Amino acid sequence: MNILKLRWTSIAWSIVYLLLLLSLKSPLIVITSFFMLLPGLVLFTLLPIRSFIVHIIPVLVIVALLAGPAYVLLSIYFLIPSMLMGLAYKRRAAAFKAIAIGAGAILVEFLIMLLLSKALFDFNLSELIESTFNMTAAPLEGMSGETVAGSMGLTSDAIEQLSQLTVRLLPFTLSVCALVIAWVGHALARPTLASLGQVVPKLQPLRTWRLPRSLVWYYLVALLLSMFVGSGSGFLNTVLLNMIPMLGFCFMIQTASFFFFLAYERKWNAFIPIVLIIVMLFFQPLRIIGILDILFPLRDKISRSGR
Repeated sequence: MNILKLRWTSIAWSIVYLLLLLSLKSPLIVITSFFMLLPGLVLFTLLPIRSFIVHIIPVLVIVALLAGPAYVLLSIYFLIPSMLMGLAYKRRAAAFKAIAIGAGAILVEFLIMLLLSKALFDFNLSELIESTFNMTAAPLEGMSGETVAGSMGLTSDAIEQLSQLTVRLLPFTLSVCALVIAWVGHALARPTLASLGQVVPKLQPLRTWRLPRSLVWYYLVALLLSMFVGSGSGFLNTVLLNMIPMLGFCFMIQTASFFFFLAYERKWNAFIPIVLIIVMLFFQPLRIIGILDILFPLRDKISRSGR
């Protein structure tokens, strides 16, 4: 890429980054947060370190003036995993490794931020979540004796239990969100960088993915333990509460992989596995197909039968 094109491309991505950061101050944060890694990832991969800093500092200064210092910290929160993934690209690391690095960085940063907030400002996440649920239920209160919220089961005890469950499920929720954010960053950055002459390793096609068989045994052990441990708020309960849905999420990915493999072998329309995945999202017992795909050589039989 010639120097002039690189300069204008870098300026354009700096502007995109600025707009994305400013969008965090609006309701669009629900959508744009999933794209926050992309501009930093592209800029860090394209530019030397010094040039990258020269492009980023003006963006952070403008964000501080227009949105406030808190949003500068939030931008740095997303900038660090972008830089780590970009460094992995520069070192020609595998795509899955780069995504894992980005997702891991997001999780570690959140943990550090949570610990510092607790130590410096006595921040209580449980109380924040409970107050959010209370604020959500407040508009549902009617003028009659029984409130609309009460008729929906949103009593004060139910809200407290729901907020506690949300906090305990936070590791699972954050892990999935971090993986999605890192994957979206990679999925969009790779073709972008390729168009600019940068070679970035790609993920293997989903139809080729095979998760380790040990995950099934972890899942069975977790289910058995949950039967004996019962419900509670202890450490083991919290681990199981996050481990079981996380493994279920893995089996859903394996099921999606099997659907695409089947469509590839049978030469189906590409729309068919997408429809099957949507059905699986609403009928989760279908993920047993992923478990069977891990345990048994289903793909070998399908490949042989197709010859």
